[in-house]
Amino acid sequence: MNKLDYSSHFIVHHQKRMVDEWNLIISYFINTHRMSIFRLTCAHLNDLFSHELAIAKHQGAETPDNHKYHWEDELEVQDVASMEINEDAVYVLKGEHPTQGEFAYEVPRVYLVSLKRTDESQVQFAISNQLIQSVNREEFPWGVHVLIELKDNEPFANPITGIYIANHDFPKQLMVNVKD
Repeated sequence: MNKLDYSSHFIVHHQKRMVDEWNLIISYFINTHRMSIFRLTCAHLNDLFSHELAIAKHQGAETPDNHKYHWEDELEVQDVASMEINEDAVYVLKGEHPTQGEFAYEVPRVYLVSLKRTDESQVQFAISNQLIQSVNREEFPWGVHVLIELKDNEPFANPITGIYIANHDFPKQLMVNVKD
């Protein structure tokens, strides 16, 4: 019996021309290896982090007053049947406003991850491209992990788990106390 070697993880950095190839690789991996887990980590970079200080004084480790990220959100979806990534998509933010009723607003220029689960339900993650510093994708025997580092100096809203929208792209109709 042949053993699969996962010792070297396939890493693809945020490059538009690699999207179709990556989706093909993911589809192949899902279909041949029964990938069932998708993990997304969104990490908000700390511009004040000093890698040089960490190396010089703390053997490369972060300290309470020198940390790489302000925070990290780790989101996991199990029983994934298929996945599609679109690096320049439109996300439709849907919901119900207490006074305006149901709404659906388009949010342009997002990095969109669309997952279809084995029970036919769908899950989406959307991050405004303006917020993204870097994207790293790794393939594992259990599935796929995507790490998205968010810029420190870009204000944004996080209206729903897994949705990060740059303030200037956030629907104005949903903002409270905003003057034009």
